[in-house]
Amino acid sequence: MWMALLIGWLGGCSIALADEKYPDGMTILETPMIGEMQVVTGSKVDVDVAREPASTFKVVIAWAALDRGLVQDVEAPLKGAEGLGLRQSLQKSINPPFALLAEKMGGEILGEYAKRSGLIEGKILKSWMKAGGQEAVHGADLKTTLRREHSMAVAWMRGTEPWNGEVGRKLQEALVWKGEKVEVWAKTGSFGGCLWMTGYGRDKAVTVFMLGEVGRRPEVVKAFFSRWAVEPASL
Repeated sequence: MWMALLIGWLGGCSIALADEKYPDGMTILETPMIGEMQVVTGSKVDVDVAREPASTFKVVIAWAALDRGLVQDVEAPLKGAEGLGLRQSLQKSINPPFALLAEKMGGEILGEYAKRSGLIEGKILKSWMKAGGQEAVHGADLKTTLRREHSMAVAWMRGTEPWNGEVGRKLQEALVWKGEKVEVWAKTGSFGGCLWMTGYGRDKAVTVFMLGEVGRRPEVVKAFFSRWAVEPASL
């Protein structure tokens, strides 16, 4: 019994230390391969607040494009991506190729994928993409929550996501961050004052959120990789 109490106490200490380690206003959710979600730092109240999905929405565009055959190879150059493929375009989060893909599919089709993804909070109106592909790359006026972002990452990790089969395999391949010290599948997002990084490694899923300008994106990326005790190679 004393051993269980000690483990629990050490676990509580690690979370408390995390609160001192990360910037004020940052929220981090973490879920092990087997186990429940925990709030590493931040307030539980923030978990269900509606936010801009920012460029994490590009995952939905990528899924739809793969599913509809607009993209076949995640490393093949995309139109508007200056020679980059889907994987690099997701990691670097460049806008033009995803705006073009969104325009090709249109708001009604892409809205159905957004609904099926489980990422979006609330009803998706048919007019959600009225401003075109440039708005679609960050989800236009659609909203998400930390819980929804994190649930998507947990589903990727556990293989319970709505996209499966060959399309699901290709999408996960596109989410790999190559050149890092630890193997992770993830997506960042920076728009409307919302900064995100959500994804998973072999042992856990992690979602980092913070309000701030795009210049603070490196803090979010560093916090994400810190959950595996490594520094990111690319910021």
